[in-house]
Amino acid sequence: MKHPALCCAVAALLLSGVPSAHAQNTYWYAGVGAGYSRVQFYPADFSFGGSPTCSPRGPCTESKKEFDGGFQGFLGYQINRNWAAEVSYATVGKFHYKYNDGTVTQDAVYKVTGVGFSAIPTVPLTRNLSVYGRFGAFFSQARLTFYNSGFVNGASSDGRQVSGTSFITGFGAQYFFGGENGIRLEYENFGTVGDCSTQPCVGRANAKMASANLIFKF
Repeated sequence: MKHPALCCAVAALLLSGVPSAHAQNTYWYAGVGAGYSRVQFYPADFSFGGSPTCSPRGPCTESKKEFDGGFQGFLGYQINRNWAAEVSYATVGKFHYKYNDGTVTQDAVYKVTGVGFSAIPTVPLTRNLSVYGRFGAFFSQARLTFYNSGFVNGASSDGRQVSGTSFITGFGAQYFFGGENGIRLEYENFGTVGDCSTQPCVGRANAKMASANLIFKF
């Protein structure tokens, strides 16, 4: 299934016209969660030329850490049984791209945070269990900071950051205990963050996160 979020949206639209055997509740809710996040660096933005130390000094060996823990919080409104709207804040994680020319090791630390605005098409399976999709906009901030060792011991330099907007998609399942508070398991794709169209280049990456969340109705 290439587009799970789109499939959920279509299913929700089809089911929205079907009479419900249960009351169609509307409510506000909030939640917090943690997950396992990943970025996929654009090689053209990071490989060799992405390091200000390596560029004038010659070839470097490279290594990268593309996985980290992520955290998020969200506030939403369930409009009806098939649609909700959410605003969220995510700290996607802190990732590393390292260069070593034999003398100097340079660690490019790449941090991604952002605010998302999403529509949530929902398909109830039982009174308490539902599956859903997600689509909307993610307003991100990517920050790149270089740390040197061996040449400038422990010092940081050349901190760069850039803001951008990408298309956020996702899908998941949620279960409410007794129809009240619940849990949510979700996969989100935040799209392409960062930018290299202006100098100094921050670097682009595709950011994703799988998370477990607690939901509280109020």
